[in-house]
Amino acid sequence: MFHTVLCDLLGIRYPIIQGAMQGAGGPRLVAAVSEAGGLGVLPTFGGTEKELRDDVENTRALTKRPFAVNITPIGRAFTESRAAICIEMRVPIVTTGRGDPGSNVVQQLKQAGTIVLPVVPSVRHALRVEAEGADAIIASGMEAGGHVGRVSTMPLVPQVADAVKVPVVAAGGIGDARGLMAALALGACGIQLGTRFIATVESEAADWVKQRLLKTEETGTMVSSLMTGKPVRAFATRILREYEQALTGAGSTEERVSLSARYLKELRHAPVEERTMAAGEIAGMIRDIRTVREVIEGIIKEAAALAEKLYRVSREDARQ
Repeated sequence: MFHTVLCDLLGIRYPIIQGAMQGAGGPRLVAAVSEAGGLGVLPTFGGTEKELRDDVENTRALTKRPFAVNITPIGRAFTESRAAICIEMRVPIVTTGRGDPGSNVVQQLKQAGTIVLPVVPSVRHALRVEAEGADAIIASGMEAGGHVGRVSTMPLVPQVADAVKVPVVAAGGIGDARGLMAALALGACGIQLGTRFIATVESEAADWVKQRLLKTEETGTMVSSLMTGKPVRAFATRILREYEQALTGAGSTEERVSLSARYLKELRHAPVEERTMAAGEIAGMIRDIRTVREVIEGIIKEAAALAEKLYRVSREDARQ
C-alpha cells in the first residue's frame, strides 16, 4: 500500500521520512520511525563527533532497519568530519540541509555507497544537487519547521518534480494523510515529516515543547534568524518578535551583531513561556500525543480511505 520508488531506493515500507530535529529526534525516535516502516533520521547540528558516533551505535541497538543521518553544512570542517563518520560507520543514507554540503562531500559519500538526499528550497538548488549526484531530492517549502527558504510547498514541489529526473520528496506543511495524498498528486514520491513527530511518545523533546505544540495555532510560528543566523521557522515568542523588529532598524553589521548577541542571551535565560524551538505551520493541526507507529499507520490507513474516496469521485464524474 503506497509503495513508491522511494521505498525501493531506501529499503523502507512506507514513503515517509522523519525530518532531522535537534532536541527531539534522538535514537529512540529515529529507531521508532524506522521500525514503523518509515525512515528515521539522526541530526548532527549542535552535536559533537562523539555524540554522532554514540547516536549511530544506539540507534543500531534499537533497530535493524535502514535509518539516515542528516548533515547540516555549517562549515567545511564540520561537514567533512560528519561525512567521514557516516562513511566510516557505514551509515546507508545521508540527508543534507541548507541546499547541500558541496559536490566533493556528495561524491565521497556516493563513492562509499551512501544514498544522498539533499533538502532544497528552490528549483535552482534542486538542479545543482542533481548534477552533483543526489539520489533523490527533498523539496521543502517555507511552511516547514527549522531552516526554510522563500517558496511554499504547493508551488515548489511540482516545479522541482518537473525540473529533475531523480525522485522528489515533499516537505513542509505536511502532517497527515491529506498531506501525503497532496504530495503524490504534486509529483512527489513520498513525504518528510518533522513537526508531527515532535508530538509523539518517543520524541525526546522536552515536555514544555510538546505541550506548547498542542496549544499552538496555525499562526503560532514565525521565521527568525536569531537562533542560527539563517531563517528558521519556530514557535513565535516575544523575544523573536522584538528581535526581528529591532533588526529592521539596524544599519551596520556591528549593530546587527550586537542585537543578535543581546537577544540570544535573553533567549538562553528566558522562562519556559518565552522559550522557542523549531516548529512548522502544521502545529495548528496537532492536538494529541501519539506513538510513532500510530502516526505512521494512521497516515497510511487514512490515505487509503482518501484514495478510495477520490476514486469514487472520479467515477461519479465519468458517469455524468
